[in-house]
Amino acid sequence: MRTTTRHSATLMWLSTTLAVGVLFGTDIAVAPAAASEKEHAEPAIQVTIKNMAFHVTGYGREGTQTAVVVRNDDGVTHGFYSPLFKDTSVRLEGDGYQVGGKEGLAYRVDPGKTMTLHFTKGSAEGALTMMSPLVPHVIECDMHPDVKGEVFIIERRSVSRR
Repeated sequence: MRTTTRHSATLMWLSTTLAVGVLFGTDIAVAPAAASEKEHAEPAIQVTIKNMAFHVTGYGREGTQTAVVVRNDDGVTHGFYSPLFKDTSVRLEGDGYQVGGKEGLAYRVDPGKTMTLHFTKGSAEGALTMMSPLVPHVIECDMHPDVKGEVFIIERRSVSRR
């Protein structure tokens, strides 16, 4: 009976450790080679533009470089803008291009093309915890006002309640 309790406690600890690792992108690997390959992998947000809408999966973490991969599966060129990029250095890769707009910089991607935007929001000061808020940030097409969505960033700051 004592062995069963010990195994249950070990399984509970392992499950909790893996859940925290998945939430914060920590690689907990059985093979050391697997850990070294993904050690510096950045979080990725996937944005597919299809049927005049943004379809978003994934999230980023404040203080960590994040990649936003934007794929245009529509038949027209789309823009990609977010106040999230204001006062933030953004590195563009792939088939997109940067344009100026009324809100600042926007990025455009032609039909069938993909671009990746790399950026870091905020600083790495403070700890990420299970209580760190998942904060939405508006994204929109600067060419088509009805094409809008949100990307999410786990932020280190606390959210004030009103």
